[in-house]
Amino acid sequence: MKMINIMVAFTLLAWSLQSPADQHETGAADSNHYVLHSVYEIAYGQNPDALEKDLITYQKNQEALGFNNCGLYKHEYGSQRAFYSFCYFNDFDQFSAIMKKAEAAGTGSGVQNFASHTDNILEVQQRNLKASPTRVVYMTWRFGPYLTLTERQARADQLFDVFSRGFGDCNLYHHAWGSELAHYISCGFKDYADFGKKQGAVNKILADEMMDAKLDILEHSDEIVVKIMD
Repeated sequence: MKMINIMVAFTLLAWSLQSPADQHETGAADSNHYVLHSVYEIAYGQNPDALEKDLITYQKNQEALGFNNCGLYKHEYGSQRAFYSFCYFNDFDQFSAIMKKAEAAGTGSGVQNFASHTDNILEVQQRNLKASPTRVVYMTWRFGPYLTLTERQARADQLFDVFSRGFGDCNLYHHAWGSELAHYISCGFKDYADFGKKQGAVNKILADEMMDAKLDILEHSDEIVVKIMD
């Protein structure tokens, strides 16, 4: 296998990315409290198709190790030309069992065929997407360091309300463990005509209700990604 083993560093919010697809939806899926969200940057000169093939195999193996559901998206528009993967799990007892299986299987060996790699474990706060959309806008929100955790959550909830009303069903995540302290919102759309309508609805809400709101946004990024597998 051409994938390195899962490495979890300290600090993030959860993109997945997205919710499990209909074929994976069971009663157990509703207990998904966490998601392992990973980003694999496409290296200069790397054939994206080759990396995509390896990551599909890797994600299927992740499910075989015990994750509830795993999926894969890839860059379409945004800041980073990369693949974005997600694997849902219920709790850290389940995650511990998965890691023990991975270690026993020796999944940490192999050639690294991507430029960079990050893992973040996110806590699922709101999960309204009942299937993984074909396309997703994945937003990262980092708020001022002078805010309390309660104040940061309140800002994230305000933004989540706006995008949920504009896009329909969306998911909200926040940092549990990983490389960044942030909140995340993922919303699905069918195509770019649909995106235009939903983006227009969001802008109207912002113009009508939020122009004077003090949101204390320190950094923000948008990624538009397209589904490869779920």
